[in-house]
Formats: sequence, structure tokens, C-alpha cells
Amino acid sequence: MREHQEWYYPKYSPRASRQVRKEENIFSLAEKKDILLSYPFESMRNFISFLQTAATDDSVRSIKITLYRMASHSQIVEALCDAAENGKEVLALVELRARFDEASNIEMSRRLEDAGCQVIYGLPSYKVHSKLCLVTRQTAEGVHFLTQIGTGNYNEKTATLYTDLSLITANQNIGRDAQEVFRTLLLGETVEQSTDLSLRREDCRRPFSKRLEKKAEKRKRAEADISA
Repeated sequence: MREHQEWYYPKYSPRASRQVRKEENIFSLAEKKDILLSYPFESMRNFISFLQTAATDDSVRSIKITLYRMASHSQIVEALCDAAENGKEVLALVELRARFDEASNIEMSRRLEDAGCQVIYGLPSYKVHSKLCLVTRQTAEGVHFLTQIGTGNYNEKTATLYTDLSLITANQNIGRDAQEVFRTLLLGETVEQSTDLSLRREDCRRPFSKRLEKKAEKRKRAEADISA
């Protein structure tokens, strides 16, 4: 089959996001507007830069993140280790029951712990599959949150293969919701209420169902008008 190159899609490499210029501080940009990254068309490099900035920024007090599947030579884990070694509070929830990645996740957990990160291992009755990262800063105005929410794993390799979205936002309601998520995970519990984040299946299903019902009604009215 290799001789028939016309049967293959052309090779594609993720590109740098046009939203983020090389010389621009990603924290400053996120404060101005939300950053939405689309993998694999855009590179995960911007999120890695976000973590690396958090690891060295003097205003950053803590980084909290959920980790499900990680690359074998993870720059994300390295950034978290650097942050802990720089005196930041780093909390990582590592899901040890990620199928086929159990051994790798145990090894990554050890690396994080050796660097001084606090590692927790999820909930007894649930796999924690969320992709959530919260950076807490102490600014002149007080405590300030930067939050990343995604649909794909924090994995540099799979981010070049799978279609996923990654949002970096300075929305403080989302930040407070994320803070509550990590607080309850530390207690071995789940969040019952939130302001802006949809954290349960029911929270996601209801608004989508309502939108679908509205679309269906609109279609019915349009068809009735055409028939008339």
C-alpha cells in the first residue's frame, strides 16, 4: 500500500495558535480574553507554556490539575515538578485506573511526589476523567484564578492525533467552581452545585436536551409554514 501515496491523507503538523504571539505573556493574554485552542490543528505548546509560566511566576501560589493519561516524556509533568521545586503548592489528581496506562501513571505519580507535589488518586467509586487545571495567583487586587478546561488528556502525543478543545480563561466564577472541585476531591467527594461549570451528567444533558427540543420545534414550525 505504501506505493499508493494518493490513498493517504497529506501529513499535517499542529500549528501555533494565531491568538498567542511568541513574545506575549500567556497570562497577560488570558486576562484580556479567553484563549480557545483546537487540537490537533493547533499545538498544545501554548498550554505547556501556560504551565511553565505558572511554575516561575512570582504571583502564582498554587497549581491544581487532574491527570488521566500522560505522555511518556511529559513536559506537563516536568512543569509541575519545576513549580513544586520553586515553592509553589502543586496538587495533582492522578487517575491510576486509566486503562492500559496504570503502570505509567504510577511512575508519573512517583516523579511528582519526589519533586514535592501533593498527589491524590481519585475517588473510590468513580474514575476522575475531567480535564481541569487551576492556577491561583496573589495579585494586588487579591486572589485571582486562571483556569484551563479541556476535552482531551494532558498528553503531548495524543494532542497531535485526537480532536479536542482547550479553553484558558480568567473568568472568576469558573475559577471558583474549579477551586470547589479540587476542594471536594481532596475530601474524596463530588461537587453537588456549581455556578458556571457543568460537573455532572445531568448538568450537561439538560441544557443540551432543551436546545435540541427548541431546534426540533423550530424545524416543525418551518415545515408547517412551507406546507401552508
